[in-house]
Amino acid sequence: MALTKVFCFYCRRLIFCWAPLGLFGIETTVRKKPMPEFKHPRPKFISFCLCKCPRCGNSDVFKYSIFNIFKFSDTNLSCANCKLTYEPEPGFFFGAMYWSYAFIVALIVTLSIAFSVFNLFDYAIYAIPVILILLLPPIFRYSRMMMLYVVYPNMYKSIFSEK
Repeated sequence: MALTKVFCFYCRRLIFCWAPLGLFGIETTVRKKPMPEFKHPRPKFISFCLCKCPRCGNSDVFKYSIFNIFKFSDTNLSCANCKLTYEPEPGFFFGAMYWSYAFIVALIVTLSIAFSVFNLFDYAIYAIPVILILLLPPIFRYSRMMMLYVVYPNMYKSIFSEK
């Protein structure tokens, strides 16, 4: 028998196999193209801090500056360099709520300890909410960046590694 092309629904790819074995999802020969390697122009932590693409590190994730009060949350759809989509599925960034919650709790605990150490705890009830409101844009952006740098490569390995 000749090799035929069969789409394997389990693996979600086109495989080359013997026709009778392909009906049962048994692969005999798989042809894979090598995945391209994306080199970051700088260390990944610096790319994270600059809000650059998690795969190539060249393109901006957000459309506008962090100082644009009304549009700081607008995210680009994909990377201009490597074409990585920043939202692989609808609602992907809902997980960023957990990251922002962790950032806010850590900030409240740190500020409470700092106000207590300097004997200014009476002012903490007014100062901490003001500080949190002022830090809303960075908390929002970096919680989304945590989703892109930590969750995206682990959950969507096939999308993240292909070109």
